[in-house]
Amino acid sequence: MESKTVADILRSRRDILKLGGLGLLAASVDTVWPLNVGATGSKVQPRASARNVVFYELSGALSHVESFDFKENPGTPKDLDVRAVTRDLSLSHLLFPRVEKHLDKIAILRSMLSHEEVHFRGQYYTQTGRQLNVAFAREIPSVGSVIAMELEPRRRPDDTFPTYMSFNLDKAFPGALSTGFLPPRFSVVDINPESAVKGMKLDQKAIELLEERWRLLSELRKVEKTRVAGYGRQMAGYDDFYETAHRLLSDERWPAAFHITEEDRKRYGNTSVGVSCILARNVLAEDAGTHHIHICHPGWDHHVKIWDRGAESNHYVLCAEFDPAFSSLLEDLAATRSKTDQSKTLLDETLVVVAGEFGRTPGALNYMAGRDHYNRCYPALFAGAGVKGGRVLGRTDSAGAKCLDTGWNYKEQPRTENVVATIYSALGIDWTKEIRNTPSGRTYVYVDPLGPNGYIPTDDITTIYG
Repeated sequence: MESKTVADILRSRRDILKLGGLGLLAASVDTVWPLNVGATGSKVQPRASARNVVFYELSGALSHVESFDFKENPGTPKDLDVRAVTRDLSLSHLLFPRVEKHLDKIAILRSMLSHEEVHFRGQYYTQTGRQLNVAFAREIPSVGSVIAMELEPRRRPDDTFPTYMSFNLDKAFPGALSTGFLPPRFSVVDINPESAVKGMKLDQKAIELLEERWRLLSELRKVEKTRVAGYGRQMAGYDDFYETAHRLLSDERWPAAFHITEEDRKRYGNTSVGVSCILARNVLAEDAGTHHIHICHPGWDHHVKIWDRGAESNHYVLCAEFDPAFSSLLEDLAATRSKTDQSKTLLDETLVVVAGEFGRTPGALNYMAGRDHYNRCYPALFAGAGVKGGRVLGRTDSAGAKCLDTGWNYKEQPRTENVVATIYSALGIDWTKEIRNTPSGRTYVYVDPLGPNGYIPTDDITTIYG
């Protein structure tokens, strides 16, 4: 990899903050620390089957009736080459030729229900696990920040990578959400994948200059400590971030994680999301402290010309990006040994989740040859960390419009809250915890039991494990 100077990597203060993600910039309410955390009295047993989670977001919403809940309808393209893969699953060989080969690793849940039907609210819901309430939105942390806070005691002295990383999350409608009432050190580090792989290795002269500048900055911070303390949370956030940046740039594992080969580029599809998946694999393989990765794959919102090959963007294009990226990620996680436990692969200790914020309208296409938003049924995919592959859970009617079988232990359909509970449970986190000393005084429950029309189940989705 080509060596870089300090100026090459840290071109401006603005670039540094962009590397840190909008989570740091958006942290705008008073920090609560220490937290008053308590149990709700519910007795749950977190599964603790995973060290890591990768959440692959289909941002904009995949059409479920042409993908993982296939239903023949007036809008179905004639060229999808749909094949009966199992008794319960038909899949387009044209769209998903490589995913088809990995169904033995994947549990498909086809009965998801969303509270939301608008992208901003739906993607906020995806990142936070709860409905948007504008009165309290500024104090609500993302799920990734809660995970970073919960896993902080598990961090080792040589863990320099941030616990929570994301790729392309700035492309989501709400951007990379903040830490809310949590301290900024639990912020996401959101990475632009194409910019990141251009090189992060410092030459020796740059390293010496960086260390000298860090020494001078440290001395200045000591002198100014009393005065700066009065500036509050945002200044503390900058201190945390600069400390993290220095440790990262001093760690040889960081540039190594951003080195990719042309062979990998080709196998993962040579797209932005493909590069994101390569980097996610590399970061986990380094085992340097990152345990939650959010990959944003934007562009799925095809109200217009969803199956028109002449359109610049359509579902053909997006599926052709998803299929090699997701499949290669599963392949490599399954082939890479864990540095912590050589008897396991990275897939053994990583829960991989794929979902959008909702589905798309079943039946005939709209008057613009597209599909609109649909929140009553849509799929989620799960793999790794003990998930029993080959399972097809949940069932909808012949149109893919109504749920007939919820696919888990409740008559109510599973929601994003239950996916979040599943993620927490896999990481060994008690999802029934609550924080009682928020800035607003409103108790924050890790998984919110209040749905739009009353209380909802907040359990994890155990049927994916068999």
